[in-house]
Amino acid sequence: MTINQPKILLLQGPLGPFFADLADALGRDGAYVYRICFNKGDRHFAKADHVSCYSKSADEWPLWIERYLARHDIDAVCCYGDCRFYHRKAKAVCDKLGVRFFACEEGYVRPGFVTLEEGGNNANSPFPERFRDDDLKARSAPLPAEISGVFRFQFWFATMYYIVKDWKLWGFGRYHHHRHGNWATEMMAWIIAGVRKNVITRWRESGLTERLVKTHAGNLFFVPLQVAVDTQMKYHSSFASVEEFIETTLRSFARNAPQTAHLVIKHHPMDRGFNHYGRLISRIVRKLDCVSRVTYAFDVDLDRILDASAGCATVNSTVGLQALERGVPTLTLGKSMIRSAGLTAAVGLDQFWRAPGEVNKQNVQNFKRALVAQTQQPGSFYRYRHVAASACSREILSTPPSHGRLRAE
Repeated sequence: MTINQPKILLLQGPLGPFFADLADALGRDGAYVYRICFNKGDRHFAKADHVSCYSKSADEWPLWIERYLARHDIDAVCCYGDCRFYHRKAKAVCDKLGVRFFACEEGYVRPGFVTLEEGGNNANSPFPERFRDDDLKARSAPLPAEISGVFRFQFWFATMYYIVKDWKLWGFGRYHHHRHGNWATEMMAWIIAGVRKNVITRWRESGLTERLVKTHAGNLFFVPLQVAVDTQMKYHSSFASVEEFIETTLRSFARNAPQTAHLVIKHHPMDRGFNHYGRLISRIVRKLDCVSRVTYAFDVDLDRILDASAGCATVNSTVGLQALERGVPTLTLGKSMIRSAGLTAAVGLDQFWRAPGEVNKQNVQNFKRALVAQTQQPGSFYRYRHVAASACSREILSTPPSHGRLRAE
């Protein structure tokens, strides 16, 4: 390590070895990389110049990380998921000390991109306000990477992570994980997801998109669901659960939508093996006497459904931006970037079904172009990871600091 080397600290990353790849990329680009592990799953995939393990209580974490950042003179911190407990606390400490804070997420624009932002993601992102205030420096937008077939990699990395985390818990007994479950429930959920995707829904939903478009084109309202443990539900919405969101939406639709309107509720693909809302939806629509006006689906053709839709309502799904691009009026019921940027419908849910408004497609195009240029990096966290790792490393080390002490060339 040399005096002028940027010192980068990595906290928890996506499931799997992506942060090990990022550490390698940062090292090749001239940085000295630190890594903190919070459980054996983290440690199994960790790779850095200096690896530490945090085994104290959650209450002790803020003071511990403050001392760690000061002791090692850290220039920037990078994590995956800015709302996880350890990451929220670390962000507050970074703000206090003037250390730059970068957060990764799945791509706002998919497929082919991952998200990397300084300051936070989603509702915590500084991007919408800067876009609205026209305070963005001109940057060229990267092209998406050609990535496909990531499911089996996600399955394998998730299974390995949770097996190692749960079977080798010693030394991390006070670890505070961001989601419930263990290696067995995680592995079973991914197996269920595979069966549902490749067997059950492929058979049950054969021809469903065609039937919906043929019968209800122009009268469809599309509702993409969030992952149950998504930060959009837990921290960026007023809903206590996906179930509450579903019930609220169905009641509003039944009471206020035109009788010709048809509602399509789509399950989130990443939540396919963990939850199923079929019984809940069936019970509610029977009670509301709107069984024939609601469809619950897993794998309808998103593009074709959106093209036939009169509106899209969501908490804060990435589908919202896709809908707006197609000129589909969109309502977000949680804190969202597209809402902060002034792109979404300016009415309540009850009014949305009858008067969803119109979309300023030029403004949406400007927003997406800037969003990709400012926040997206080509690649994937799970397959051909080196593409995203190299892009994220260059971004962390070359972004002109708005604050902080990063000593990039």
